[in-house]
Amino acid sequence: MPMTPSPRRVAIVLFLVVPFFQACRRERPAVATGAPLDSLPTPPPLPLSHFNIPLVYDYTPVLAVVERVVPRKFGSIDSVHMVGNDPNRHYAYEAVRGPFTTFVRDNEVHLRATLSYAARGYFKPRFGPTIGAGCGGDSLADRPRVTVELITPLILTPDWHLSSHARIGQLGTTSSADRDRCTVSIIRYDVTQRVIAAARDALTSHLPDIDRKISGVDLTSRFEEWWGLLNKPIRLADNVWLLLGPERLRMGSVSGSGRDLIVDAGLDARPRIVIGVEPHPDVPPLPPLARDTAATGFHIVIGGLINYPDASRTITDALEGKSITEGGKTVTVRSARVTPLPRGQLALAVTFTGDANGTLVFTGKPVYDRRAAQLRVPDLDYDLSTDSNLISAYSWLRSDALRELFRDKATLPADLLISRGRSLLSDGLNRKLGDAVTLSAQVDSVDVAGIYVTARGIVVRAVASGNAGMEVRQKK
Repeated sequence: MPMTPSPRRVAIVLFLVVPFFQACRRERPAVATGAPLDSLPTPPPLPLSHFNIPLVYDYTPVLAVVERVVPRKFGSIDSVHMVGNDPNRHYAYEAVRGPFTTFVRDNEVHLRATLSYAARGYFKPRFGPTIGAGCGGDSLADRPRVTVELITPLILTPDWHLSSHARIGQLGTTSSADRDRCTVSIIRYDVTQRVIAAARDALTSHLPDIDRKISGVDLTSRFEEWWGLLNKPIRLADNVWLLLGPERLRMGSVSGSGRDLIVDAGLDARPRIVIGVEPHPDVPPLPPLARDTAATGFHIVIGGLINYPDASRTITDALEGKSITEGGKTVTVRSARVTPLPRGQLALAVTFTGDANGTLVFTGKPVYDRRAAQLRVPDLDYDLSTDSNLISAYSWLRSDALRELFRDKATLPADLLISRGRSLLSDGLNRKLGDAVTLSAQVDSVDVAGIYVTARGIVVRAVASGNAGMEVRQKK
């Protein structure tokens, strides 16, 4: 079984990206041949990452718009109306609207108010003075009531304005009790229905005004502020930065709680890791709001570098002191050295003492063993071009047992990259940005996507995937 090396023996330097390795290509690698090393390929494009964003907006300004547009008073006791075509019967009414309250149901905003009204009826007999009677006194608390409810879906337009299509919902007596009806007996007339009809006419005439006023609510500046926060680099570690790379926001369903309108929006982004001093990317203009599309999760390329001195020490720890006896001859391993070769291969030079003294060179291509979370070289084999003289002198050194020992022990751990990458990303994606934006994420997996042999070291490239969201809340 392969020994588990100490994590300090394999210093995996996280998040070293392509420009760094391109710069390192100027160094002369210690290779067994004069052939050039392959360059580190550019990572393949990843699908857009998707962040779920509940945009929380306090729609109190919308409530204020409706309060200004809808009249506070309907009718007047001084304005007398004839009952039908009967010149002997007349009535008058006045209604006072209370403040609107709001709630959200089925993705729509409901605005509800109570009309408290008073009414008077007048009957002029053929002979004698006019007789009057009515309902509703001077106190609003004692008057009959009518409940008015306006309903509108509130959506965001592509240019970041609110859009409304208001309609009348409930309009009728607040309860079925007698106190909420007004029938003037002396003229045998139900004034309640007349108050309801008048309120309907008045509200209907103001619905276009409500829509027009709400459409004037421009949220561009607020979203530009949030957009700027999403473009700021997130520090993961010293000189390690996460750029979310936002590209567009998408409109989802709308719900609400209390006075909060919650838009389940989505953010499409191309997050990436940057090494060095804090970057200052240009903030692109706030793009038009897009319609919702199906997309889930985030995908971020992370990379790690295992340098050759660390790799050599790790494999030396696993091999040092191991003895192999073949044909009555015994050799004991003293050290191992890892160097790069072209075409993605590694050279493992093993120095030994005993019945033979010298160094054997093995070559092979590293691969990732997902089950063990290790880099292995399963095809490690003798490099006869460099070892022909030694093998000729000691043919028993070319044994299957010796080769299998080196294949078994020539492993490097990748679990540090996976656990460290998961931890850094989790910390970076669970934090508050400014006063309004809160990031939250779960890193579901970090899967090695490629192993590359470079001049500076062995590059382990992985893709971290998971689900993330953020809450964007309007500042009070």
